[in-house]
Amino acid sequence: MDNTERLEKYEYDDYTVVTNFETYEQAEEYARQHNSELIEVGFTDGSDNPMPDTTGNLIAERRTFKVGLDKEYQVYYSQDEGFQAMAEQVLEELKKKEDDDTPEDWLADQNIAPRDRIIIIKNGEVNTVTTRERIKFLMRGSLYELAVKVPKTD
Repeated sequence: MDNTERLEKYEYDDYTVVTNFETYEQAEEYARQHNSELIEVGFTDGSDNPMPDTTGNLIAERRTFKVGLDKEYQVYYSQDEGFQAMAEQVLEELKKKEDDDTPEDWLADQNIAPRDRIIIIKNGEVNTVTTRERIKFLMRGSLYELAVKVPKTD
């Protein structure tokens, strides 16, 4: 899959916001190619449209996204050290519990970039293995994303 196929575009009066970059470097390159700027946006309060929001501190941390959930949740991102080992352990436990092989499909979905995966822990237990996009709808969380603001030209 072309790495630009996954990008999401949101049209506003004077500009377009492009999100869903797989890597920070991809966002930087896209901004350079389109003579645009990197910005941070948030999908908050169940909104389907991103609004400028620097809560995630993404540019400073060179991350493409961050999740905002209630304090009882801990979030582990796929780029975090130890994530892969934790994900494999979670999947093995889920397989045993459900006597099923399907949980690995959650992490093997070809439409999900490896860097989009997250593990949510609540009260010391795995709550879910999910993706940044699903956070908005399943957990009513906030999603902060690195974006490129592309001015509209006449």
